[in-house]
Order: sequence, then C-alpha cells, then structure tokens
Amino acid sequence: MVDIKRTFREERLEQIYKVIQQKQKVFVPDLANQFNISESSVRLDLAELESHNLITRTHGGAILKTDFSNDLVVNLDAINDRITHFEKEKDAIARKTASIIEDGDTIMMDGGSTTKIVAKYLADKKNLTIITNSLILIPEFIANPNINFYVLGGLAFKEHGVVVGYMTNECIAQFHPNKAILGIDGISLDKGLTAANPSNPAVSSVKIKMIEVSDQLIIVSDHSKFNRICLMPVAPIEAMDVLVTDAGAPADVLEEIRKRGTKVLVA
Repeated sequence: MVDIKRTFREERLEQIYKVIQQKQKVFVPDLANQFNISESSVRLDLAELESHNLITRTHGGAILKTDFSNDLVVNLDAINDRITHFEKEKDAIARKTASIIEDGDTIMMDGGSTTKIVAKYLADKKNLTIITNSLILIPEFIANPNINFYVLGGLAFKEHGVVVGYMTNECIAQFHPNKAILGIDGISLDKGLTAANPSNPAVSSVKIKMIEVSDQLIIVSDHSKFNRICLMPVAPIEAMDVLVTDAGAPADVLEEIRKRGTKVLVA
C-alpha cells in the first residue's frame, strides 16, 4: 500500500499511471486498496488520466492507451539537453522577461532551461529577492551581489536540476512574492498549462503552489510548447498574467490567449 498522507493528487496520478503502464489493465478496487483512497477518488483520477488520452476507462477499471496523440508529452529530456533546444529563442524570451522585472521585486522562479537564461539577464537589477527550487540557478545568484535568494528544501532531482516534494511545497507556502516566473511544458487552449512527467514526485505540484502564493504569474515559453498537452495539469490559460514567447508561436493561439486576459509579449 502506498503511503499517501503527504502525497499531492498530482503525484498520485503519476503513480497510478505508472501502475497502469506496468500492468496494462487495472481495476478500481485494487487501486483503491493500493493507494488507500476511496473508489470514487480512483474513478476521478482515472477520468483525469483519460482526459489526457493516456488510458481508456472500462467497466470497473481502465486499460493503457497506446495510440497517443503526437501532441501529448509524457516525459522530459534532462535539463542539460533541454538547455540546447531553441537557444536563440530562449535567449530572446529571457531578455524580454528581464525587461519587465523591476528593482526591488520579489520573485518565485522554478527550474527550467528558459528560467536559467532569465536569471542571467537579471544581473543589472537592484535589490531583488528570489525564491527558487532550481539547483542550476544558484551559481547565477551567488555571483550577483544585488540578489538575495532563498533555496527551497526538498528532494533533489539531479537529472532535472530541481528540488520537489512535500517539503518543497511547505517551504513555498512561507513566501508571498509579487511575481512568479515559471517555465511550462505544454500550453493548450483546451487543457491550459500542463507539466510533463519527468519522475516521481511530480514537479507540477511545485508549480501549482508557486502560482498560488504569487501575485503575478509570468510564463516563459518557446513556440515548441504550444498545442502540447502533458500529463499533469498546472493551471488554466486564464491564470497567466503575462506570457513571454518567441515569434514562432502560433498567432491564432496567441490572439485567443490575449482575448482571455493575458498580456502576451513576443520577443
């Protein structure tokens, strides 16, 4: 039986999906017993996984879906590999993002290939306070005398350069920054902002908590993330206050995002 006393739903969804991947077919009573939750909760979780086209629900259970949409992203490359993807676009996005940061801001930043570059362009800002779960951002902040920074505690994922988990979320709850700068793995008009499934526990719960405690949400995303749906839901499109992207992003999607109230900046 899985100890879920300190498990967020996003983490449980991920664990249930791994079970389905292993067994190909599962039954609601078995999952309820394994995860120490009610059968109604299991059904809700299966419905969520089905909405992402990962499984097919059956009478009394579910089976693994293997004919995935090409837009579905379940796994992420390691952070060192992602840094080399769309380098020119990410650099432009980072410069544009830094331009809307003001002296004295308090900022929550998560770990990602684009936020790493954003950190570099904060060098000329004054009196910033940064809160981060990213291990790869630490060298940038240590070298900058104008930045005070907090490193969140939690379980370290070396491959992805972040700390995550229950402890991380508890640490995040102690802060109330005026901005959050987050990367995202998928942006879909239908499914909103989603995160891929790099490992367990899920990073999505950290993103959700960062959004919850921050006054303003700034999403930094290159064009490759649009019209992609990943395993874990993070937030609706309307949660974004500012979206910073590159010129390759689909114009029709950007226009719809603007209509929903988000300020869109194209680098």
